Amino acid sequence: MNWYLNNAGAAEGPYDESVMTEMARGQKIASDSLVWHAGLEAWSSVAALSPSWWGAALPEPVVEAKPKKKAETSKTAGEAAPAPKRRLVAPVAPSEDAEAKKEGGGLLQRLFSFGKKKK
Repeated sequence: MNWYLNNAGAAEGPYDESVMTEMARGQKIASDSLVWHAGLEAWSSVAALSPSWWGAALPEPVVEAKPKKKAETSKTAGEAAPAPKRRLVAPVAPSEDAEAKKEGGGLLQRLFSFGKKKK
């Protein structure tokens, strides 16, 4: 199939799919580039059409290997130990001191004496 590329309003082409793949790999075509071929009503972005040559030009996703279990790993002299996991601290149970602070008022009231009745 022959493809045409919209380059700043001027149609370039026709290019076959192998040339389009190479242009995409060379980053001369972006996902928002407008392309057209016979049978389409209007110019469309490459991302909207997702032609086969576009998928072939995309880099393969990097799949990271899963870390081995501790029993399977062997530590070498230069290998650092993994960082310890952080634990959340449990909330402190209410005490009588906490109740006394609540009765004293909020921070602004304690600092600036807001809301205190004058005697």
